[in-house]
Amino acid sequence: MKSKLATLVAVALLAGAGSAVAGPRIVTDLAAFRSGPGVTFLPILAIPPQTVVEVRGHVGGWSRVFYAGNVGFVASSLLARPAVIAPVVVTTPAPAPLF
Repeated sequence: MKSKLATLVAVALLAGAGSAVAGPRIVTDLAAFRSGPGVTFLPILAIPPQTVVEVRGHVGGWSRVFYAGNVGFVASSLLARPAVIAPVVVTTPAPAPLF
């Protein structure tokens, strides 16, 4: 019974975790891409700084991310929101009438 309850709680946490903060993030430092949310899970690979990953949820201080065709976990402290740069609108003055 305890095992079934623990499984249901884990599924509920993963299914609804972090949906409001999902989206692209930039890796700020060399990050271990892990198989689970914590340092006890083995790293699958390393993600280099300035790489854009897609966040799909959160578990504690870990972000569930999509990278290189895989889903894994990265420490949330190593991720930053990308800068949003407003478009620059250039207007040219109308030519002066020739009289």
